[in-house]
Amino acid sequence: MKSTLIALSLGAGAVLLAASGAHATSLLNPGPALAAQPPEAAPQQVRWVCTYGRCVWRPRSNVRVPVYAQSWGPPPRPNCFWTRRIGPQGQSHWQQVCR
Repeated sequence: MKSTLIALSLGAGAVLLAASGAHATSLLNPGPALAAQPPEAAPQQVRWVCTYGRCVWRPRSNVRVPVYAQSWGPPPRPNCFWTRRIGPQGQSHWQQVCR
């Protein structure tokens, strides 16, 4: 009984490995998968610097960009910044302001 269960589990594992193809190969040998990835870009030297309810674009800053500001990208004009606004029902949101 035990030998039958072991044989079935090994057979099912072989079928799963064959079905998953490249994914199973990358799990067994991660070398080619790691080599295929592009090199990471150098750390940014210009980024959003956020303080209490306001984010400004600063060159040569060494601070960590907050999670909510990582997808913003550069401002469209030099005098733009993000500010935190309170909506009519008390919810807050970030709004870009250009002067």
